[in-house]
Amino acid sequence: MFRKWQHGLAVLALVLPLIGGLATTVPAQAVSKTATVKKTTPAKHHYLLVMGHGAGDAGARGNGTTEATALRKIFLPELKKYAKQVQHSTITFYNPKRNLVTDTLQRHQGSYKINKHTTVIMFHLDAPSGHGGHVIISKRHPTARDRRLAKVIKKYVGLNRAYMGYSYRTNLRNCNVLRRRGIDYSLVESGFITNKTDYQRLKKHRAQIAKSDIEAITNEKLPANAK
Repeated sequence: MFRKWQHGLAVLALVLPLIGGLATTVPAQAVSKTATVKKTTPAKHHYLLVMGHGAGDAGARGNGTTEATALRKIFLPELKKYAKQVQHSTITFYNPKRNLVTDTLQRHQGSYKINKHTTVIMFHLDAPSGHGGHVIISKRHPTARDRRLAKVIKKYVGLNRAYMGYSYRTNLRNCNVLRRRGIDYSLVESGFITNKTDYQRLKKHRAQIAKSDIEAITNEKLPANAK
């Protein structure tokens, strides 16, 4: 009986260290696994900005210039400057030497090749006669972004009374490609190139308009001293 009791004590002496070892090592392993977990930051939303017409398509004409030229000389440099200062989105520009509509409808490229998660913002100038601008929207009702863009037009150029900020159209073939592919877009008519007052305001306030447009598109406030 005494020998059996001694044998039991010997076995217990061997098992207890093993149990103690497990108690100390398991939490350490759990901590090490927790420590290696990396936080993932959400991907930045991508906006593609497009200057209308170009590549041989002059667009509307007025005030001694063309729509394609005015958009690329007046707006494009300013938009690029402020686009670089955005922190929470990614902004790229469609090749200004190309024409998105021609690339889409004649080459089956352009809007057919744009990533479905991209938001497309197209810039145009209106004609033949009238005053003010508006936003051509992709859905029947304007989004918050559309409303912000319309406010920029209203502040610096004025709104076209025929639309009072927005128009929903389904007869624009390139836009219909974007719509069928489920791509979000806005088409900004910044004013009439044929209207002298509109054109003068566009040139005079080009920097403020571009900065405000970038803020309206991304819903991100740029520094007051951004240049």
